[in-house]
Amino acid sequence: MTSRTGPHDDVAETAVVPQPLGDEGLLSPVELALVGNYLASAQAENTRKSYARDMRAWVAWCAGRSLSSVLPADPLAVAAWLATMADEGRSTSYIARRLAALNDAHRTAGHLPPGGSEGVRRTMAGIRRTAARSGQRPRRARAVDTATVRALVEDLPATLGGTRDRCLILVGYALGLRASDLCALRIEDLTPAGHGGLDVLVRFSKTDQDGAGETLALAEGVREVTCPVRAVRAWRTALAEQGVTSGPLFRSVGKGRTPRLGATALTTRSVDLVLERAAARAGVSAEGLSPHSLRRGFATTAYAQGVSEKEISRTGRWKSLVVRTYDASSRWADPASGSLGL
Repeated sequence: MTSRTGPHDDVAETAVVPQPLGDEGLLSPVELALVGNYLASAQAENTRKSYARDMRAWVAWCAGRSLSSVLPADPLAVAAWLATMADEGRSTSYIARRLAALNDAHRTAGHLPPGGSEGVRRTMAGIRRTAARSGQRPRRARAVDTATVRALVEDLPATLGGTRDRCLILVGYALGLRASDLCALRIEDLTPAGHGGLDVLVRFSKTDQDGAGETLALAEGVREVTCPVRAVRAWRTALAEQGVTSGPLFRSVGKGRTPRLGATALTTRSVDLVLERAAARAGVSAEGLSPHSLRRGFATTAYAQGVSEKEISRTGRWKSLVVRTYDASSRWADPASGSLGL
């Protein structure tokens, strides 16, 4: 199958071209567009955007050397691309993601991925080994503890933005949510439950692209300033005072004397900025701090507090830890969010 890859093409678009069907003719443009739409929907939007950028980088690299960027790619050219990035000092995770994008474009177009060729595999292995020997290690978000989370939120101002940030940080930590999970939450996804807590519906996630959904138990905290349930109620009250009772839970707050709420959800980059501002205000080190710090901190603190691995994996939706049960009736038996000392 021939692919037309250009600097502004999305990954899915590289695969959808008219194909002869024997003596019956060609598929119609409408049918091809339908296929393209569903191909695009198979991946998360952030993944599509990242892969599209990676493919544009591949096209630009090839153009700078008068090489063809048409798929299937020459494995030797792919190996040289990877080696060039490594020589420029790019991290192994960065290089691996770019290769993953190229592999994905090949699979979508019906070609064997270049990452499976022996030369490319060995080149990537050599890049990883060289990086490890030179002291490079994958950067990992540091796990924050409850004391750090308390410091991040206790001095936030009682403004619209401060109320939102407190709610975002506490909910993210208490439930071990990813930044993308926080951004996807809607006001109507948080409903009162027994035990004084809230049921929180996570409609989609990185490991649940089909949208089966998972309802998590958000328990009350023992301190008013760090109680995630109180933080949610305060933020929802603030939203309601602005006439907002449905839609994205976490949204932008404009600056100025009369801040205005945005209509769309925050981006994952905005979650980064929320943490950066809170850390700067609290005098907390920003080294290794990222939205994933809340997720890692949740698991680390819950383990230290003796929460069962089963409950940690249920709340964090880590399939690799244990085989989890989806029995909603036991969600409130010993919720991890109630054992963090918030």
